[in-house]
Amino acid sequence: MPHCPMKFRYVRGRLTLAAPRILDIGCGNGSPTLTKRWFPKCHYAGADIQRYRLSDADLAAMDEFYQLGANGSGYDVIPEASYDLVILNHVVEHMLEPVAVVAKLCGKLKPGGYFWIAFPSERSLHLPHAEDETLNFYDDPTHVYLPKVDEIAGVLLANGVNVLHAGRSREGFWTSIADVVKLGKRVVRKLLTGKFSGRGMWYVLGFEDHVLGQRSPER
Repeated sequence: MPHCPMKFRYVRGRLTLAAPRILDIGCGNGSPTLTKRWFPKCHYAGADIQRYRLSDADLAAMDEFYQLGANGSGYDVIPEASYDLVILNHVVEHMLEPVAVVAKLCGKLKPGGYFWIAFPSERSLHLPHAEDETLNFYDDPTHVYLPKVDEIAGVLLANGVNVLHAGRSREGFWTSIADVVKLGKRVVRKLLTGKFSGRGMWYVLGFEDHVLGQRSPER
């Protein structure tokens, strides 16, 4: 069985609708195809400032695409109260003022819908610099904002979304054991060559924090 991406791990057992409506903010890097793999019958709406690293299969997997502006424009055309899951996966760290965007996206959830937000942790400020994948917050020059879990959780709560889980993103037990073994090999390589590979090291080293919320159901 393929490895479940972290952005689905915490919500997969909760989102049990046969055909959920999913809004993915920052939908590049093959995200449409990946989402349809885990939620085959979902209605997938992507939104981004550009169509970044999307194959023909990704474009075909999208049921909708919303063009966003780097200045925070474009969100108003996304329908309100229309999605069972909103994904904001490693996007807020690229925004100068993400709080207003997060607040606006809370309104895109249906009553009972889920909101997944993930971002680099404060721990990432002190992680090794990696040669091939962002591991230290400063490895990516487009990172302009370091979110805090309590700040993001507060925005959700202020906009009618209850916080279900927040904090460090963690893999399952066996994956974590395998990651520790990989980490040992990377440390040895670092000692021998001076180079450190960050690939696959996010969760064992605590690079990512997240907030998972659910919009209050209608009474």
